[in-house]
Amino acid sequence: MQLTDEEDLHNAVLHAPIGICILNANSLVAEIVNQKFLEVAGKPYETIFGQFYWDAFAEARPYYEDALANVVKTGEAYYANEVELMLIRHGREERIFVTFVYAPIKDEAGKVKKVAVWVLENTSQVNERQNIEAARVAFKRERDRLKNFFMQAPAGICILDGPDLVYELVNPAYQELLPGRRLLNRPLFEALPELAGTPLQEVLLNVYRTGEPYQMNELLIPIAEYEGGPTTNRYFSFTYQARRDENDQIDGIMAFVFEVTGMIEVQQDLRRARERSDQQTRVYETITSGTPDLIYVFDLNYRFIYANQALLSMWGKTWENAVGKGLLDNGYEPWHAEMHEREIDQVKATKQPIRGEVSFPHAILGRRVYDYIFTPVVNEHGEVEAVAGTTRDITERKLAEQQQVEYTKALQAVNEEIAASNEELVTTNEELMAMQQRLEDTNQELAASASRLGMAIESTSLGTWDYNPQTGELYWSKECRDIYGVPPDIPVTFALFSEHIHPSDRDWVQKEIEKAIDPEKGGRYDISFRIIRFNSDETRWVKVHGSVYFELALATRFIGTVLDITDMKEAEKQSARLAAIIQSSDDAIISKTLDSVITSWNAAAERIFGYPAEEMVGESIYKLIPEDRLDEEPQILARLKSGERVQHFETKRQTKDGRLIDVSLTISPVKDPQGNIIGLSKIARDITEKKLDETRKSDFIGMVSHELKTPLTSLGAIIQVANAKLGNSADSFLVGAMQKANQQVKRMTAMINGFLNISRLESGKIHIEKQNFDMETLIADVIEEANLTTSTHIINYNQHQPLLLSADRDKIGSVISNFISNAIKYSPKGKYIDVSCIVRDGEVILSVKDEGMGIKQDDLGKIFDRYYRVETNHTRHISGFGIGLYLSSEIIERHGGKVWAESESGKGSTFYFSLPLATS
Repeated sequence: MQLTDEEDLHNAVLHAPIGICILNANSLVAEIVNQKFLEVAGKPYETIFGQFYWDAFAEARPYYEDALANVVKTGEAYYANEVELMLIRHGREERIFVTFVYAPIKDEAGKVKKVAVWVLENTSQVNERQNIEAARVAFKRERDRLKNFFMQAPAGICILDGPDLVYELVNPAYQELLPGRRLLNRPLFEALPELAGTPLQEVLLNVYRTGEPYQMNELLIPIAEYEGGPTTNRYFSFTYQARRDENDQIDGIMAFVFEVTGMIEVQQDLRRARERSDQQTRVYETITSGTPDLIYVFDLNYRFIYANQALLSMWGKTWENAVGKGLLDNGYEPWHAEMHEREIDQVKATKQPIRGEVSFPHAILGRRVYDYIFTPVVNEHGEVEAVAGTTRDITERKLAEQQQVEYTKALQAVNEEIAASNEELVTTNEELMAMQQRLEDTNQELAASASRLGMAIESTSLGTWDYNPQTGELYWSKECRDIYGVPPDIPVTFALFSEHIHPSDRDWVQKEIEKAIDPEKGGRYDISFRIIRFNSDETRWVKVHGSVYFELALATRFIGTVLDITDMKEAEKQSARLAAIIQSSDDAIISKTLDSVITSWNAAAERIFGYPAEEMVGESIYKLIPEDRLDEEPQILARLKSGERVQHFETKRQTKDGRLIDVSLTISPVKDPQGNIIGLSKIARDITEKKLDETRKSDFIGMVSHELKTPLTSLGAIIQVANAKLGNSADSFLVGAMQKANQQVKRMTAMINGFLNISRLESGKIHIEKQNFDMETLIADVIEEANLTTSTHIINYNQHQPLLLSADRDKIGSVISNFISNAIKYSPKGKYIDVSCIVRDGEVILSVKDEGMGIKQDDLGKIFDRYYRVETNHTRHISGFGIGLYLSSEIIERHGGKVWAESESGKGSTFYFSLPLATS
């Protein structure tokens, strides 16, 4: 290279596409350095420019210093192609590959004045070539290793070579799938002509053309074991993968094949069994969760293994802390627990149900009386494996029977006492007070009973194995090891397998194995038995299926599958238990389709309606519904489809002999696994006697109240006459006694009027007589009357403009009076009572607020029920029968209004009623 103009040289170097550094030939100091050179060197500009070249590249000096000196000396260039250098780049050592030239730059006289260092980095290209070569070697090594693996693999593997898909390699497992076929060195569709023309042919050719792998599980392929033989339906799982040569060109196909015919058959049987079990379980669970009866199951060690929600609520426990526990653990007294244990033993011994009555403390309601029945749960061998029980609360029935007797006696005693009271005033007063106290106690019991009566009671993985009976060699797949709980590091032997068969099953399983490997017995093996898991001592059920291959009348290979079926066995047990529960129930339990066709009918349904199951299953439920109630069925179905539950729906149904009976219905949807409603479960309870009891009770209360009213009226008149005559008497005791007697007579008269009003209300004899009146004036009149009878409270009310209503003035006034009198009575320590009347959203709303003891949230929703009283230490001595608020709510509702209360315990209460302005 000739030395040219310095400026031209400088510009040419700076803009060159490769790295260039110009050195002074004498000093070897860098005079020009371009950016490309700096990028290859990996050093800052100032460490090269103006510096001695070998100071900047000390790490390369031992290798190339002589070459550079020789260029200056001889004027001949030095070339280095893709040499490896260890340079310090960016502060750290780095191995790179570069092609560089030391080129002399001469003056006109031919003397070397400068040296140009040209450099081009080849690191990435060299590394890529080295990686390609290493990959080629690794590819060949891996291919050889895979071939050895293929030949030893338990799965069927073959390699199909070239576009004709010729069998190049067939491992023993693949050949065993087709023992009567010659495969090697034959085209696939010649060796297996059954596959020609099927979609599988196009799949294989597509894999060869595109290189895209193809996988299929559990594919049905009709194929013969030997050429020309009959085809049989067999299931295979397989994967086709394109094989590539060292140039990444497709030259064949690798096929991985596993026959799953036995697994498919077992899975189909298991799926069908599970579907049947799941459907039956959903039906039974829907039924037991919808009944208020207590339903449970004992094991033979007296432990609860099932309890429905109603029983858990009675105990005050959850499933987790109750199920699996014994009778004593769940709060049964020792005598009670021992009695039930004897009964369970009796049911087990006789296989017959047993029935009885017993009292037991309820977690919420206190001690209750129950009727119960224990029924045996029998397994497929006819042995009792559990005892199912159903218990019904009969406390109200017992109390009603007892109260009926007490009421009759009380009425006779009252009549005798009233007759005697006409002879002597003082004696009459004393007897009247005693009678009043007894009547208060009786009615408190009646109110408590009615309150309790009205309260609601919340109610696969498949393992494979391969055994050689001659050598004792045994192979288990990973799934098989998982089922038996055997870790991968522990060798499996036939002795290990035998040791972990359940002791009760071991002998007969061994006999089945001996039978299977006997060439005269067929070589088939299909049984279910229990095992003890290796790593947990847990008992599990397994289903084992296998086939034996014989050579010279000797069993040389015994292969098959194993499947854990414990869940299916447990589901079968659960279904049997629930079926026993349904059959032992006193309630009619009926299942039906969405088209109202009956699908199940228990013994209680036959007893209640008179139809045997064979007459009703397949019939329409409308056979039981009276003509005037046929619209109930579609209404019930619509409510269930909207997500609503139908509970304690009281109606009438018709029996086989044409009688109409009162029933209470609880209806729940039966859903499939996807949540779709596929049927209905109905529980029907015969409440005819309950309805008759309520009617007799109401008639009796009306009769007692009416019989008491006449003598009380006479007694009141006598007391008024006596008060008039004693007006100027000096006997202060007698005057005070007469006044107290008069107050007691008025109080009892008000109480009897309340009972009569309830009787009239329930018999439809109470009438609403509407008239126009001013609501503001009515409120003022009621407050004025209340102020005459109380000196302990101040009643606040801000009167507004006249508000004209059309309603029954007397009955609305009685509601306001009842609210105010309750506010006074239940706020003995309070002083102010606030009355308010406003118009809002088309309604007239009246409220009465007190500063009393307040009401607990549990009681707040029940205070408008008939005879309901809040029982606390503060209310125990406050008289009342739970009549006033019930009558008030009925009066308001018959005016088309609403009544409610808001309260917080210890902070007072506010009672409201609203009337629609449409009644104005």
